[in-house]
Amino acid sequence: MPKYVECPEPFAGLFEQAEKILEPVFQNMRINSEQGSITVSDERYVMYRGDSMAVALRRQLEKVLGASTPTIIYQFGKACGSADARYMFGKLGIEDPALRLALGPVSFAMGGYAKVKILPQSKPAPDDSFILVYDHPNSYEAQAFINAGIETDKPVDHMNAGYSAGWCGEAFGLKLEAKEIRCRAMGDDQCLFVMAPGNMVRKRAAEIEELL
Repeated sequence: MPKYVECPEPFAGLFEQAEKILEPVFQNMRINSEQGSITVSDERYVMYRGDSMAVALRRQLEKVLGASTPTIIYQFGKACGSADARYMFGKLGIEDPALRLALGPVSFAMGGYAKVKILPQSKPAPDDSFILVYDHPNSYEAQAFINAGIETDKPVDHMNAGYSAGWCGEAFGLKLEAKEIRCRAMGDDQCLFVMAPGNMVRKRAAEIEELL
């Protein structure tokens, strides 16, 4: 079974393959403090504290952008997910859409965003029937809010949602969006997301909520 991703049995082999591909990439990490650099397989990375990104940055953005802040963070996450996906697909020479998608949750876990749990309602496909239902146990965004004792009545995992939508959209060549319908920062028992084509995501999210 996969180490970094929880998933239904039919997907297990795919994620195991993705882990074998990505493990060597992320194990090749070099921290050169004298030069002020961190590299992963010779690619430059930058390290931030989870609280700084999830709470402090959000508070500063809210002062400037107000109610638009969640959308901006989501779009930032989506841009990062898309860019990272294109980079990895090119670096690794991966063309199969299913394997491209599987690399996403593995990279996500190795990058410290969260672990990913794929739920049985998921049916990834290269058309409007695409749906991905997933939980982000230990999401850094929700955990930062919980640790800080910040109460909220709205989901807070905007970077998580955007990043996953950006990566999976690149994998399948679709315009996908992700919507968080449960969030631990709100007191829920999980951070649950529904991903689907943009014109279908609200409908798919409503359908999943009816099943819960």
